Amino acid sequence: MNPQQVTFRGNRWMRGFILVPVAVASMTAATAARAAPDWVSIAKSDRTEVFANPKSLGVSPASWVIVRTKQNFLDPQPSTKKDKTYLSARNEYRVDCAQRRLAYRELETFSQSDLLGEALQKTKIGEKNLKWMDAPTGTVFGEIVDYACKNAPVGLPPASK
Repeated sequence: MNPQQVTFRGNRWMRGFILVPVAVASMTAATAARAAPDWVSIAKSDRTEVFANPKSLGVSPASWVIVRTKQNFLDPQPSTKKDKTYLSARNEYRVDCAQRRLAYRELETFSQSDLLGEALQKTKIGEKNLKWMDAPTGTVFGEIVDYACKNAPVGLPPASK
């Protein structure tokens, strides 16, 4: 019999003592990975900065590119809640690369920058009810479309120029 097996069988306290640090280290690493999404700055103007989450890139059932963004505003924006304003928003877009347009699929606003503070409003729009907006080159929407289409999952048609 292996001497380690004898020690561990006879000493329950020692067995737990050795396994607990390993379990805690594993949980800490997993929690840190989930809590820290990688946001990449993709557009900036004198009033706002938009960050995309590369992990969010996907394809919708209608073959549009999906991208989630975090948008920070320099000035407070009026909320649908009375006397409330927001400084950041988490958006999920559907992007039509071929037509250079995008549509909000989800929108959630927060009272503080970086998606912090009170969640003030949340809107979800069905795939069949999307309201498409043109995304001209050189605009914030244009930068979102450029990023999403450039980094789209393999198999989608290329963006038209």
